[in-house]
Amino acid sequence: MTSARFGLATALAWCLLGATRLLTVVLPFAAVRRLLGEPTAPDTAGPPAPPDASERELARARAVGRAVRYAATRTPWTSDCYPQALTARILLRGARVPHTVVFGLLRDDAGELLAHAWVRVGTVTVTGGSVRSWTPVGSFSWHP
Repeated sequence: MTSARFGLATALAWCLLGATRLLTVVLPFAAVRRLLGEPTAPDTAGPPAPPDASERELARARAVGRAVRYAATRTPWTSDCYPQALTARILLRGARVPHTVVFGLLRDDAGELLAHAWVRVGTVTVTGGSVRSWTPVGSFSWHP
């Protein structure tokens, strides 16, 4: 991706992070859920199987992930995993790349239950970092 395209993708991601952050603050999950795609049953033996993806789609997914992560570090508001996942989902859908948004849970050392969201395209985790220790509890897939 050229620096001009990366700059444009980052600017778009930055704006979408603001919009999705606002959505997650003011709307209940049931309302935001419509943005996520079709629900899929999580596999209790491991993370849900992401949709198959071509090399071109994987490259696009990596580029979207870089733009979203870069923009998220430069917002004056909190751009944690949930707005990042929604933003990546919107950008991937616009690029017509099949993907899965996954929600997971984890207990920390103090016994507190933590929630996390991430996006997968094929074998690529687009947003959400390392997700090996998280237990998937719900997922939503989108296919063009």
